[in-house]
Amino acid sequence: MLDRPLISVIILCYNQELTIARSIDSVLSQQTDYTFEIIIGEDASPNDNTRFICEEYEKKYPDVIRLMQKEPNKGLLKNYSDCLNECRGEFIGICAGDDWWHNQHKLQLQVEFLKKNENYGLVFTDYKIVEIDTETGSAFFSSSNHIVIKEDNMYEHLLRGNFISAATVIFRRDVFFKYIDFNEFKLQGFLMEDYPMWLEMIQHTKFKYIPIKTITYTVAEGSISNNNTDFRKTEKFQNAVLDIKKYYIKKYPLPTFDDKKLQELHHNFMTTVFIKDRNFERAKYHSKFLITLGIKGFIKFVICHTIIIKFYCRYLNSHKNG
Repeated sequence: MLDRPLISVIILCYNQELTIARSIDSVLSQQTDYTFEIIIGEDASPNDNTRFICEEYEKKYPDVIRLMQKEPNKGLLKNYSDCLNECRGEFIGICAGDDWWHNQHKLQLQVEFLKKNENYGLVFTDYKIVEIDTETGSAFFSSSNHIVIKEDNMYEHLLRGNFISAATVIFRRDVFFKYIDFNEFKLQGFLMEDYPMWLEMIQHTKFKYIPIKTITYTVAEGSISNNNTDFRKTEKFQNAVLDIKKYYIKKYPLPTFDDKKLQELHHNFMTTVFIKDRNFERAKYHSKFLITLGIKGFIKFVICHTIIIKFYCRYLNSHKNG
């Protein structure tokens, strides 16, 4: 093993034999003046050759890649936590086993900024999206919406919604270990690790957004053409997001936000999601909570209870990446 690297990159994977090599190669191909290591958290994939592929890469690049020891399935939080504890770099990046870093200058760009700006603890960027139709295997590429935010209001923006893709992020190791407690996340029953990380870190350091696309994020949840997915999964996930927001607004209050405001934002978002998904019954359900939100809320409620909803659905889907 070489001397301590400046950067640690974590790759988390599970049952991703078709994409894991691409993810690893995308990190190995980074053009940077700084040394880096790759920590692979392969979480006991039971049905494919993900681990075998990772082992082959570790053999080929023993001075760069460290594969976590094989153990029974840990789950996302424990796997991520164990990988973080193995990181030796001053800066840490993340990549999922089905995403990849298409910009070979990602690490150089972000670490260079952090080295020159000590008051910033995290840098994130734009990204591309690839949606995989699992029925046909077709891939549809699009772009994330350009983010327009003020750094001074980053916490408020994050409470409105998580616009930071984890694979775009580079953060300081010392900031993470000083302020992030995964045991607390587990105790609170959080179903994700990245969103509460951002909401906690932003209390203690500044975030920098660089409007350059550096990674490709994969979405593969059933057939894109099939909109009859289980709405309960969507609502369960978004309810979990709402619980995280409520936890942080209680921990770090804002005069412009309270539980009522968060509920309003939640139902407004869910109404839009279900209109896009053509689940008009669930859109109607959530829209009834918007009646008291002024003229915009009332108009959305009316749209959901008339034939206009079908035209609005077409509009939203045609402009979702615009």
